Amino acid sequence: MRGALTAAVVLGVAAWWVYDQVATVQAAADEAAAPELPFFDPWAYTETAISDLQVSMTQDTRAASNEAAFLLMLRFAEGTAGVNGYRTLFGGSLFSSYDDHPRIAKQFTDGQGRRLWTTAAGAYQAMAVSPIPTGGSTKVNTWDRIKAKLGLRDFTPASQDAFALELIREAGALADVRAGRLADAINKVRGIWASLPGAGYSQPEKSLAALTAAYQRNGGALA
Repeated sequence: MRGALTAAVVLGVAAWWVYDQVATVQAAADEAAAPELPFFDPWAYTETAISDLQVSMTQDTRAASNEAAFLLMLRFAEGTAGVNGYRTLFGGSLFSSYDDHPRIAKQFTDGQGRRLWTTAAGAYQAMAVSPIPTGGSTKVNTWDRIKAKLGLRDFTPASQDAFALELIREAGALADVRAGRLADAINKVRGIWASLPGAGYSQPEKSLAALTAAYQRNGGALA
């Protein structure tokens, strides 16, 4: 009986040893066949993502800052940079309601002595109808067109800003504005605002140097 028990123990130990050896050999073979994986550092990936996000946020912030500075520069050029600029009619008087464009026509004489009419109003001197000679015909111009295009419901400062940015975008200058390519942007929109250099409306024009100073004074960054 004792001999049989001893033999069983010996056989069990031998079987375990054989199993262990086979398992060791198999593990070594599996390890040799498996491709070597790069070390994964989760912190490195996190730092890269954070860095990319910071760069993106910086670019977005700079673009927004340049947009705001460009709009303030336009207001400087148009003579509407004051606290009541969004309520200013051509000539300097004020309108009282932001419900809609005031549509008040003013007559003026341009640099060539022509008697013209304008409905320019607000921070960007948006016109409901174009300047026309006495006896001429009116036509729908910028404000009514952009109002319909953007679905603007009023003439509030926010709507006026949206109006100006859309005109800039239509002129192909929005990317220049956001990137700080000031001279390029001004050149593209000079046909919209008579106060810009080279506009050619026989009205007083601001110099590029004066506009650059106003732009930078209001937080704009040149490319």
